[in-house]
Amino acid sequence: MLPKLINREILREAILVAFIALVILTLIPFGSVTPFPFAFAAIGMFALAILSGLLFTEPRQSRWVFRIALSVLVVLTGWTFIQAIELPAHWLANPAWSAARDLAGVRYAAISVEPADTFAAILWVALPFVTFLTGLILCDTDQRARKVLAGLGLAAGSMAVFGLLQFSMFPNVLIVIEKHAYLDSLTAVFVNRNTAATFLGLGTLLMLTLVRDISRAYSVHPPGEPGRHVLLLRTWIYILLLCACFTALMLSRSRAGIFATFVAALIYFPWLVINWNSSRRYFRPAPRWRSMLKLVSAVLFVVVLLMLFAGQAILRAQERRLEDDDRFCILPGIWRAISDHWLTGTGLGTFRTVFSAYRDPACGIFGIFDRAHNFYLEGFLGLGVVFPVLALLTFAVLAKIFWRGLAERRRQRHYVLLGLAATVLVALHAAVDFSLQIPGFAVFFAAFLSAVVAISLGRSRGETDRPYG
Repeated sequence: MLPKLINREILREAILVAFIALVILTLIPFGSVTPFPFAFAAIGMFALAILSGLLFTEPRQSRWVFRIALSVLVVLTGWTFIQAIELPAHWLANPAWSAARDLAGVRYAAISVEPADTFAAILWVALPFVTFLTGLILCDTDQRARKVLAGLGLAAGSMAVFGLLQFSMFPNVLIVIEKHAYLDSLTAVFVNRNTAATFLGLGTLLMLTLVRDISRAYSVHPPGEPGRHVLLLRTWIYILLLCACFTALMLSRSRAGIFATFVAALIYFPWLVINWNSSRRYFRPAPRWRSMLKLVSAVLFVVVLLMLFAGQAILRAQERRLEDDDRFCILPGIWRAISDHWLTGTGLGTFRTVFSAYRDPACGIFGIFDRAHNFYLEGFLGLGVVFPVLALLTFAVLAKIFWRGLAERRRQRHYVLLGLAATVLVALHAAVDFSLQIPGFAVFFAAFLSAVVAISLGRSRGETDRPYG
């Protein structure tokens, strides 16, 4: 019995390490936006999901979240499949197929105007969901969940360092190819500076958490005991990686990305300062005036950082007003497209085809909009009324998870707040960008969410670190 238990634990650890490594690898080749890296990431993640499901079954504490996420995935893939197939009597078919039949004799008719693209989009939607489900299975203890977050944070810090070196020494190179866009901005391993800013903002929050944990571990480590110098070295390395993430975020020059990160920091950093030592065994509550002073100081610190270091992004905002931004110019056209297809949508992955008929000439004739630069509107246009219903359900579930985590967790409460702040960051930026549509970042964020959800729902007696999966 004991050898079997040990082998099972070793196997879980090995799969967890492979999971973390695969999530990181998915980021490196431009966020896996090209077919080959995406196929590699999808095959690897689906294989890990099947293996994890067969060996460990569904998690215990987060079982209801696991089942809801699986149900959402089934509904999304099922509806997307229905959009792409030909229904009897051309039921709910897009009117564009009638014109195609009259002009070219096309007999096929479906909800989607591009069935092949819609079929292909199923896998792009499934990958982050499968990553989240796999993460829930593997993160059966707080320790393993923290290991995932530490791996993701260190990966973000390392990529920030790489981005800084590349931007300072080879500004016209993106990894190994010539850089053609955003030459004045740091994009790390991504093509788009906005995706890089979302990733670096999340990395900043993760590294801030790791700095807090390692510095507290160092402060309580007895002087003269073995390992103290190692903890000090790790503390300084983590601080340098935190500074690298923050500096790279500022150099991205992404207005929305930097703003969303500072909103998240206003949620997370003041609480972290006030409760820096709250989980110590003999912690005594500080006077109310001292807590208020810490709160005001932390907020002012975040604001001062924004004013001092976000100068380039603020200058871009001043030079280019919102009404001059193409992303906002095309919004009325997107709304018209949604109003014409709000019930069934035009098919997932068909924005580029559909929007061309609704594009306002006043927005200029240059450039092709293959994305809406708004995750919510593009999802609504592609999937119809199904999308806002599932989106509201997702936010409601996350709100319940974080509320429960804040109420029930004590020593790990900062991880719950980290999840809340990061979700606000990504949700805000998704309103003006398409970071969640980049496979590498979507997988990274899904793995992050699986870990913080597992911690939020993983309270055990006496806050011990026993298995809860």
